[in-house]
Amino acid sequence: MATTRKFEPPSLRVSRPVSACQKCRSAKVRCDGKLPACTACEKAGKSADCSSANDGVARGKERSYVASLETRVERLEKQIAQAKARRAAASNLLDVVSAQTFFQAGNKRAQQKEASNIDDLVSDFGFLSVNATARDFHGFTKDMSYARLVLSTSSIEEMPRSTDNVLPQRHAIVPLTERYLGSVHVLYPFLTETKIYGSIDAVYQGSANPMDHWTTRLVLAIAHASLSRRRGDTQYQDAVRHASSALDHIEAVIHPGSVVGIQAMLLLVLYSMLDPHHFKTWYLIGLASRAMVDIGLHQDPPPELQLKESEFDLRRRIYLCVYVLDRSTSMVYRRGFSFTDDSANTTPPKLREDATGAKQLFLYGLEPAAQLGHLRRIQSRAYQTLFQSSRPALEDMWSFITTSLQDMHCWLADIPDQIDDPLRKLLHCDALFSSVLILSPSGLDGKLNEHGKFLIFDYAFKYAETMSSISHDHRKAAFYTSHDLLRTSFVSERFLSLLLQDSKLIFSGVLPSLPRRFGPWPAYPDIYNLGTLERVNRASRCLDLLEEIFEWIGPSFGLSGPLIEFKVNSKLVRQLLESSYANWDGSPNANFDRALLGAPMFAPTN
Repeated sequence: MATTRKFEPPSLRVSRPVSACQKCRSAKVRCDGKLPACTACEKAGKSADCSSANDGVARGKERSYVASLETRVERLEKQIAQAKARRAAASNLLDVVSAQTFFQAGNKRAQQKEASNIDDLVSDFGFLSVNATARDFHGFTKDMSYARLVLSTSSIEEMPRSTDNVLPQRHAIVPLTERYLGSVHVLYPFLTETKIYGSIDAVYQGSANPMDHWTTRLVLAIAHASLSRRRGDTQYQDAVRHASSALDHIEAVIHPGSVVGIQAMLLLVLYSMLDPHHFKTWYLIGLASRAMVDIGLHQDPPPELQLKESEFDLRRRIYLCVYVLDRSTSMVYRRGFSFTDDSANTTPPKLREDATGAKQLFLYGLEPAAQLGHLRRIQSRAYQTLFQSSRPALEDMWSFITTSLQDMHCWLADIPDQIDDPLRKLLHCDALFSSVLILSPSGLDGKLNEHGKFLIFDYAFKYAETMSSISHDHRKAAFYTSHDLLRTSFVSERFLSLLLQDSKLIFSGVLPSLPRRFGPWPAYPDIYNLGTLERVNRASRCLDLLEEIFEWIGPSFGLSGPLIEFKVNSKLVRQLLESSYANWDGSPNANFDRALLGAPMFAPTN
């Protein structure tokens, strides 16, 4: 009988050095390649100068670098083999020992040890990949770390260093903490309320770790930045000062294979949305998403892992926040998601802060976060189908669009009453922006039916009306960021394009032909009940409101370009509306035909 030979993986031990060190080469003596310094250098007292400890050799002859990588890979393979052996042993025990006996203290320690080993492996692989590639790129050094890679990738301008890093008095930050918890934490609860207060207390009591400092400083930075009304004002300067102080601890808090590292990055993501001059949100949330997938937070862990209920819930909350921020960022920049919906399998987190059910102990309920997650799932499904995958045929596309609009607006109508009005307005604006976006896939340009065009007009006006109402009492507003400026820019572009390309339809006073209905949505827009003159007035009012929004939100982030661009692009539309209003004689089409004759078409910029 023929026997099957089992091939073992080859050893990675180096039998001889790739290249002699610089000292041995100069002295023309044999080099044994010992690490971290060869024997000859050790005997001569030159261990620190041995090329195994520095980069003094020519490119392509980095003996110590290659050998150290091989040694690390060998060690990791041994750890993997040990982890597999322990898992196999545990599996055998399950067949022999009863479940009640098996899940006692000894097995729990084994599972905890295995989980710890797996975390170590992930961290080691992350360290190895960063250090293995860092030397091959211009500008990187052997000291490049994961935290520095994150910072160098996402930074636009270097954060100014402040000599005044003293924290204000403890009582002075109470309003800022409440601002963060009431407008930010309720939407993105990747840190518990207990953890936030615990970090702040530890910092002020002098017993803080790096994550406590990072959390406290960025909570204050986000709160200050959300209150800033103009880049460079006192609130903005305080925000930058706290954020700059937080970066002193970045090496200790941001590293791969760590839940804490993802939480730390999410705080930086939120700050970047308020300070687009210093950080790129797109890169930060992309890195956070990949780190989240690397440690499996996008999947519910198996029951045998025996995590505490609070640990399960925290995993799910972190995943939800990464998901919500990734989808939001991708849609406002019109880019691809970091991971697909199909790749994730998690249950929604519970709407409480602890595992005991003592809900009354905490001031801020998490229902807004759950509602935002629901909205993002509706948006994600529509965005992936219409913008990121093979689009359905044109007839089926309208069916899919109407279904998505129905899902979104039914969700909007069912928002619980306990959600405060500022948060309700934020969710409303987000849904209206998404409605305009869903009606604007590139495959539908020039082919959108009349009913869809009337819907864009209606959604754009309601978006402008809701957003403008927020500017009058911004201190009580929810968490608005530079992404809302991008949303407003998109809505304004679609509205201006619609008025110029389809003015005769919009202002004719005639009801459009309706497409075949798919359920009760899309609903009849308000414009159907308006006459020609009323439609002109509503269009003019919408332009005024959009300009008001740009004047409010643009200076908050030091971005004046969108306002200037809107004024230039809306000038022709305003002239058209004014001319038609002045000459209107009651007939449905005549004056608009004359006003549009020879008028150049406006092409919105991307």
